[in-house]
Amino acid sequence: MAEKKNEVAVSKAEKPSKGRGGARNFPNAKAVVETEEDRALVSKLLNETLHAYRKPRVRNDEELLKGLDDYFKHCADTGQIPTIEEMCLSIGYDDKTVWDWENGRRRGFSDETADIIKKAKYFCKTFDAKMVISGKLNFLAYCFRAKNYYGMVDKQEVVLTPNQNPEEYSVEDIRQQYMLGDSATLGESETETNDFAEGSSDF
Repeated sequence: MAEKKNEVAVSKAEKPSKGRGGARNFPNAKAVVETEEDRALVSKLLNETLHAYRKPRVRNDEELLKGLDDYFKHCADTGQIPTIEEMCLSIGYDDKTVWDWENGRRRGFSDETADIIKKAKYFCKTFDAKMVISGKLNFLAYCFRAKNYYGMVDKQEVVLTPNQNPEEYSVEDIRQQYMLGDSATLGESETETNDFAEGSSDF
């Protein structure tokens, strides 16, 4: 029995941290706090989040504007990085409710609420872009946030040339082209892959 336990312990120790079967892959990955520096960082992040958590829920557009302005100014004064999640927390609502206000699925405090939220999101979007340009934010992390919060999508287009008859290709042909993500062309068409398209930025 003791030998089996030792074998298990050795196998876990030899398990790679990343790659196939890695111990740090999702969902096995967990935050590791080992050093005093790690604990100091966790304490700092918790205090930042706690500051937003303690803010009262806004009740009208005037309070919403002030709450957002206070949050962004607090970030500027303390040097913390603003996030969409914390922005919503600072005004007392979850992100789903805030997006519903923006998209008209739920009425806000007035007809101006959606525009206020759009402008606040554009503030975060602009800041994230500046972080990428400055080399302080990983581009893949920016892409993830852009897709989830800023309306950007990976887009694949099939461009038909003027001398090409669209009826030559069935719906299934085009669907397969999109599903496979193949860069090969349909007949004489030109396929552009992984264009980064941005949704509406009006605010």
